[in-house]
Amino acid sequence: FGRVESKDSIYWDGLAECYHRGIVKNVGVCNYGPTLVEKCHEALAKRGVPLASNQIAFSLIGRQNGSQETVDKCNELGVKCLAYYPFAMGLLTGKYSREIWGKAKDVSINESLTTQKKTSLELLDLQRYAQGDGITVPEGGIAPLLNVMLVIAEKREKTLAQVALNYIISKGVIPIPGCRTSAQLEDNLGAMGWRLTSEEIAMLEFEADKLPNFDGAGFKRTNEKFVGYGIEKWVLD
Repeated sequence: FGRVESKDSIYWDGLAECYHRGIVKNVGVCNYGPTLVEKCHEALAKRGVPLASNQIAFSLIGRQNGSQETVDKCNELGVKCLAYYPFAMGLLTGKYSREIWGKAKDVSINESLTTQKKTSLELLDLQRYAQGDGITVPEGGIAPLLNVMLVIAEKREKTLAQVALNYIISKGVIPIPGCRTSAQLEDNLGAMGWRLTSEEIAMLEFEADKLPNFDGAGFKRTNEKFVGYGIEKWVLD
Protein backbone atom coordinates (compact mmCIF):
# COMPACT_ATOMS: atom_id res chain seq x y z
CA PHE A 1 0.00 0.00 0.00
CA GLY A 2 1.15 3.52 -0.71
CA ARG A 3 -0.12 6.74 0.75
CA VAL A 4 -1.37 9.31 -1.75
CA GLU A 5 0.44 12.65 -1.60
CA SER A 6 -1.67 15.26 0.10
CA LYS A 7 -3.08 18.03 -2.06
CA ASP A 8 -4.82 19.77 0.81
CA SER A 9 -3.12 23.14 0.30
CA ILE A 10 -4.14 23.19 -3.37
CA TYR A 11 -7.72 22.36 -2.40
CA TRP A 12 -7.80 25.09 0.25
CA ASP A 13 -6.39 27.64 -2.18
CA GLY A 14 -9.19 26.73 -4.56
CA LEU A 15 -11.81 27.18 -1.85
CA ALA A 16 -10.35 30.59 -0.98
CA GLU A 17 -10.43 31.62 -4.65
CA CYS A 18 -14.10 30.61 -4.91
CA TYR A 19 -14.87 32.63 -1.79
CA HIS A 20 -13.11 35.79 -3.00
CA ARG A 21 -14.73 35.56 -6.44
CA GLY A 22 -18.14 35.40 -4.81
CA ILE A 23 -18.88 31.93 -6.13
CA VAL A 24 -19.57 30.71 -2.58
CA LYS A 25 -20.68 32.60 0.51
CA ASN A 26 -19.20 30.20 3.04
CA VAL A 27 -16.51 27.53 3.13
CA GLY A 28 -17.01 24.21 4.90
CA VAL A 29 -15.21 20.88 4.99
CA CYS A 30 -16.15 17.31 5.80
CA ASN A 31 -14.56 14.56 7.91
CA TYR A 32 -11.61 16.66 9.04
CA GLY A 33 -9.98 15.59 12.30
CA PRO A 34 -8.66 18.08 14.89
CA THR A 35 -5.20 18.40 13.33
CA LEU A 36 -6.39 18.83 9.76
CA VAL A 37 -9.21 21.23 10.64
CA GLU A 38 -6.69 23.45 12.47
CA LYS A 39 -4.34 23.41 9.48
CA CYS A 40 -7.21 24.25 7.14
CA HIS A 41 -8.42 27.03 9.43
CA GLU A 42 -4.93 28.53 9.50
CA ALA A 43 -4.41 28.24 5.74
CA LEU A 44 -7.75 29.88 4.93
CA ALA A 45 -7.21 32.62 7.50
CA LYS A 46 -4.01 33.64 5.68
CA ARG A 47 -6.20 34.22 2.63
CA GLY A 48 -8.76 36.15 4.67
CA VAL A 49 -11.33 33.36 4.49
CA PRO A 50 -13.23 32.07 7.56
CA LEU A 51 -13.79 28.33 7.88
CA ALA A 52 -17.51 28.07 8.57
CA SER A 53 -18.08 24.39 9.27
CA ASN A 54 -16.76 20.85 9.52
CA GLN A 55 -19.18 17.95 9.05
CA ILE A 56 -18.37 14.69 10.85
CA ALA A 57 -20.10 11.57 12.13
CA PHE A 58 -21.06 12.35 15.73
CA SER A 59 -23.62 10.99 18.14
CA LEU A 60 -23.97 9.77 21.70
CA ILE A 61 -22.38 6.49 20.63
CA GLY A 62 -20.12 8.06 18.00
CA ARG A 63 -17.74 10.19 20.08
CA GLN A 64 -14.60 8.06 19.94
CA ASN A 65 -11.82 7.71 17.35
CA GLY A 66 -11.11 11.44 17.48
CA SER A 67 -14.68 12.68 17.02
CA GLN A 68 -14.97 14.36 20.43
CA GLU A 69 -11.48 15.84 20.01
CA THR A 70 -12.60 17.23 16.66
CA VAL A 71 -15.67 18.83 18.24
CA ASP A 72 -13.49 20.39 20.94
CA LYS A 73 -11.07 21.77 18.36
CA CYS A 74 -13.88 23.18 16.21
CA ASN A 75 -15.43 24.88 19.24
CA GLU A 76 -12.03 26.31 20.12
CA LEU A 77 -11.53 27.69 16.60
CA GLY A 78 -15.07 29.00 16.22
CA VAL A 79 -15.84 26.51 13.46
CA LYS A 80 -19.37 25.11 13.51
CA CYS A 81 -19.34 21.34 13.77
CA LEU A 82 -22.18 19.55 11.95
CA ALA A 83 -23.13 16.01 12.94
CA TYR A 84 -24.35 13.37 10.52
CA TYR A 85 -25.60 10.01 11.88
CA PRO A 86 -27.09 11.84 14.92
CA PHE A 87 -29.41 8.86 15.53
CA ALA A 88 -26.68 6.31 14.71
CA MET A 89 -28.76 5.10 11.75
CA GLY A 90 -31.78 4.59 14.00
CA LEU A 91 -30.11 2.80 16.90
CA LEU A 92 -30.68 5.73 19.26
CA THR A 93 -34.41 5.88 18.45
CA GLY A 94 -34.89 2.34 19.74
CA LYS A 95 -36.13 1.03 16.41
CA TYR A 96 -33.84 -2.02 16.54
CA SER A 97 -34.64 -2.80 20.18
CA ARG A 98 -38.16 -4.22 20.41
CA GLU A 99 -38.55 -3.91 24.18
CA ILE A 100 -37.57 -0.24 24.12
CA TRP A 101 -39.56 0.42 20.94
CA GLY A 102 -42.76 -0.64 22.65
CA LYS A 103 -42.15 1.64 25.64
CA ALA A 104 -41.05 4.74 23.74
CA LYS A 105 -43.32 7.77 23.50
CA ASP A 106 -44.91 8.54 20.12
CA VAL A 107 -43.81 5.35 18.40
CA SER A 108 -45.87 6.36 15.36
CA ILE A 109 -43.39 9.17 14.67
CA ASN A 110 -40.74 6.64 13.72
CA GLU A 111 -42.93 4.02 12.06
CA SER A 112 -41.79 4.91 8.56
CA LEU A 113 -38.19 4.30 9.62
CA THR A 114 -38.93 0.66 10.40
CA THR A 115 -39.74 0.07 6.75
CA GLN A 116 -36.73 1.97 5.45
CA LYS A 117 -34.75 -0.17 3.02
CA LYS A 118 -31.30 -1.18 4.20
CA THR A 119 -28.82 -3.65 2.81
CA SER A 120 -28.37 -7.02 4.47
CA LEU A 121 -24.90 -5.94 5.61
CA GLU A 122 -26.27 -2.80 7.22
CA LEU A 123 -29.04 -4.71 8.99
CA LEU A 124 -26.55 -7.30 10.23
CA ASP A 125 -24.33 -4.59 11.74
CA LEU A 126 -27.25 -2.71 13.25
CA GLN A 127 -28.80 -5.81 14.82
CA ARG A 128 -25.42 -6.85 16.21
CA TYR A 129 -25.00 -3.44 17.81
CA ALA A 130 -28.59 -3.34 19.07
CA GLN A 131 -28.60 -6.82 20.62
CA GLY A 132 -24.92 -7.37 21.34
CA ASP A 133 -22.81 -10.37 20.38
CA GLY A 134 -20.70 -10.70 23.49
CA ILE A 135 -17.54 -10.17 21.43
CA THR A 136 -17.38 -6.79 19.72
CA VAL A 137 -20.52 -5.49 21.43
CA PRO A 138 -21.43 -6.40 25.04
CA GLU A 139 -24.40 -8.71 25.60
CA GLY A 140 -27.57 -6.66 25.68
CA GLY A 141 -26.15 -4.24 23.15
CA ILE A 142 -27.52 -0.74 23.28
CA ALA A 143 -30.45 -1.60 25.59
CA PRO A 144 -28.86 -0.30 28.85
CA LEU A 145 -28.17 3.07 27.21
CA LEU A 146 -31.67 3.24 25.73
CA ASN A 147 -33.15 2.54 29.17
CA VAL A 148 -31.31 5.56 30.59
CA MET A 149 -32.47 7.65 27.62
CA LEU A 150 -36.01 6.43 28.24
CA VAL A 151 -35.92 7.50 31.90
CA ILE A 152 -34.78 10.98 30.87
CA ALA A 153 -37.29 11.14 28.02
CA GLU A 154 -40.22 10.21 30.26
CA LYS A 155 -39.15 12.67 32.95
CA ARG A 156 -38.95 15.50 30.42
CA GLU A 157 -41.91 14.33 28.31
CA LYS A 158 -39.67 13.97 25.28
CA THR A 159 -38.95 11.19 22.78
CA LEU A 160 -35.78 9.13 22.51
CA ALA A 161 -34.94 10.90 19.26
CA GLN A 162 -35.27 14.29 20.95
CA VAL A 163 -32.93 13.22 23.76
CA ALA A 164 -30.40 11.97 21.19
CA LEU A 165 -30.51 15.28 19.29
CA ASN A 166 -30.40 17.41 22.42
CA TYR A 167 -27.29 15.63 23.58
CA ILE A 168 -25.54 16.71 20.38
CA ILE A 169 -26.81 20.27 20.73
CA SER A 170 -25.60 20.34 24.34
CA LYS A 171 -22.10 19.58 23.02
CA GLY A 172 -22.14 22.68 20.83
CA VAL A 173 -22.72 20.66 17.67
CA ILE A 174 -25.46 21.12 15.05
CA PRO A 175 -27.15 17.78 14.28
CA ILE A 176 -28.29 16.92 10.76
CA PRO A 177 -31.28 14.64 11.35
CA GLY A 178 -33.19 13.11 8.49
CA CYS A 179 -36.97 13.16 8.34
CA ARG A 180 -39.36 11.46 5.92
CA THR A 181 -42.65 12.73 7.35
CA SER A 182 -44.04 15.95 8.82
CA ALA A 183 -44.41 14.14 12.16
CA GLN A 184 -40.70 13.37 12.20
CA LEU A 185 -39.93 16.99 11.36
CA GLU A 186 -42.04 18.16 14.30
CA ASP A 187 -40.35 15.60 16.52
CA ASN A 188 -36.91 16.85 15.50
CA LEU A 189 -37.94 20.41 16.33
CA GLY A 190 -38.89 19.20 19.80
CA ALA A 191 -35.18 18.77 20.54
CA MET A 192 -34.84 22.56 20.65
CA GLY A 193 -35.65 25.01 23.42
CA TRP A 194 -34.27 22.98 26.31
CA ARG A 195 -31.00 21.43 27.48
CA LEU A 196 -29.97 18.25 29.20
CA THR A 197 -28.41 18.84 32.61
CA SER A 198 -24.77 17.99 33.29
CA GLU A 199 -25.99 15.11 35.46
CA GLU A 200 -28.13 13.73 32.63
CA ILE A 201 -25.24 14.03 30.17
CA ALA A 202 -22.99 12.16 32.62
CA MET A 203 -25.58 9.38 32.95
CA LEU A 204 -25.82 9.01 29.19
CA GLU A 205 -22.06 9.03 28.61
CA PHE A 206 -21.49 6.50 31.41
CA GLU A 207 -23.58 3.91 29.54
CA ALA A 208 -22.47 5.00 26.07
CA ASP A 209 -18.80 4.56 26.95
CA LYS A 210 -19.40 0.85 27.54
CA LEU A 211 -20.17 0.43 23.82
CA PRO A 212 -17.84 0.44 20.80
CA ASN A 213 -17.78 3.53 18.63
CA PHE A 214 -20.48 3.68 15.95
CA ASP A 215 -19.41 5.26 12.65
CA GLY A 216 -21.81 3.60 10.26
CA ALA A 217 -23.07 0.17 9.25
CA GLY A 218 -22.60 -2.10 6.26
CA PHE A 219 -20.03 -1.82 3.52
CA LYS A 220 -18.19 1.50 3.57
CA ARG A 221 -17.98 2.58 -0.06
CA THR A 222 -14.96 4.83 0.19
CA ASN A 223 -11.19 4.79 -0.11
CA GLU A 224 -10.89 7.52 2.49
CA LYS A 225 -10.90 7.03 6.24
CA PHE A 226 -11.59 9.51 9.02
CA VAL A 227 -8.76 8.66 11.40
CA GLY A 228 -9.48 11.32 14.01
CA TYR A 229 -6.55 13.47 12.95
CA GLY A 230 -7.33 13.97 9.30
CA ILE A 231 -8.08 12.02 6.16
CA GLU A 232 -5.86 9.22 4.96
CA LYS A 233 -6.34 7.77 1.48
CA TRP A 234 -4.77 4.52 0.42
CA VAL A 235 -4.24 2.98 -3.01
CA LEU A 236 -2.60 -0.16 -4.34
CA ASP A 237 0.83 0.52 -5.83
